[in-house]
Amino acid sequence: MASDAKTRQFEYGGAAVDRISSLPTSLMDSILERLLTDDAARTSVISKTWRDVWRMHPRIHLDENLISELVFEKFSELDEHTQLLELSRTITDIFSAHRGPVLDFLLFIPENLPIHQTLDMAIWIRNISDSGVRKLKLLNESLFNPFIVPSYFFSCSQLTHLTLVNCELNPPFGFGGFCNLISVELKYVAIYADMSLGTQLKELDMEICTGIEHLGCQFNCENKVTSLRIVDCEVIYYQWFECIQKLQVLELGMNELPSTGNQVITLDKLVHNMPRLSSLFLDGFFLKILKPGAATFMRLSRTMEYLKYLYLHCIELYELDQSQHVLCLVRSSPNLQLLKIDLVHGVQSDDDVDLSDFVVLSDPMILSRLETIMIFDLVGSLTEFQLIELLLVSSPSLKRIKLKTHTMKDPTDVFRISQEVEQIPRASKSAQIQWM
Repeated sequence: MASDAKTRQFEYGGAAVDRISSLPTSLMDSILERLLTDDAARTSVISKTWRDVWRMHPRIHLDENLISELVFEKFSELDEHTQLLELSRTITDIFSAHRGPVLDFLLFIPENLPIHQTLDMAIWIRNISDSGVRKLKLLNESLFNPFIVPSYFFSCSQLTHLTLVNCELNPPFGFGGFCNLISVELKYVAIYADMSLGTQLKELDMEICTGIEHLGCQFNCENKVTSLRIVDCEVIYYQWFECIQKLQVLELGMNELPSTGNQVITLDKLVHNMPRLSSLFLDGFFLKILKPGAATFMRLSRTMEYLKYLYLHCIELYELDQSQHVLCLVRSSPNLQLLKIDLVHGVQSDDDVDLSDFVVLSDPMILSRLETIMIFDLVGSLTEFQLIELLLVSSPSLKRIKLKTHTMKDPTDVFRISQEVEQIPRASKSAQIQWM
């Protein structure tokens, strides 16, 4: 016991010396930033100094781990209604003990405990709104109980980073946008009125959202958006891409074909106003709604000279239009460094597309900087072998090509595919084929 005591405290003249409470306040803040909220709160029992530092610490993260710990360790024997009340009361107590402004707030709402439906939730949001919150994450896992964001949330003028999951946004009339917002992530969010996220916005991520047409005013000639992700939303508004010249990262994806009333444009027109694009993510469903356009000629009218990373998901090479779009994108990206293609298992033989019909000898494809190729879910079709050959003979700097066959393929077919790929000539002598 004596040795244990010595490890817990230093002694000087028989009295314990509290060395950590004499640390500079800035260092204490740095320590608290690296702790979970409940661990940071426990430091308040060390001394009055630590208690005062924690009360003024600007971050409160009520994440999934903390909420689960409270529910399963402290309230596990209670019924769900009582758990809800106790959890809400505990969070309120945390706010009551906190004295300083909350600049960084995260709240996880469990699927079976919709704490956002309690009256206390309004108090918490009011609290952080009044304290000038800058980073806010509301992660609502209770999918059938969306959180209706209160009107006073739109007065958070200091907000810089926002993440909302399963929420409803209905901005008050005349809302002019946020002044300092630079990053927004929305998932399962419904927007019910026209609104702006502000002129400083640089990153916008929307997944499975509705009402995104209300953000149309965000995309004007003065917008500063550099990263845009729109996945599985109702519709994609192509007019947004006319004023998006600072864009560097773009991801577009759909989980099903859109209704017939939606707009369709060419691949050429889609990326024409993105001269700085460095990373592009597209899926097969999205490619299906594009008109062939420039893809017929295998090269975009404007070369994507800054594009380094190209990711194509759920691609059906046995469909003519998709094969053309793939070739067009690759051929138009002379500085491409990484190419990843996830294929969809489809019909072979008679439905194969012969890529040799689109290879123009007078206009060879040169990918002088391509270092990594990844193609997954191969089935051994003619189109696949032709694509791999075209890439290998066009990439003198290639270091590795990672391939993976479809999980349903027979081992004999897998061996045959690997043997045929090994026989394909390569422009790079150092290129290694890796099977995943």
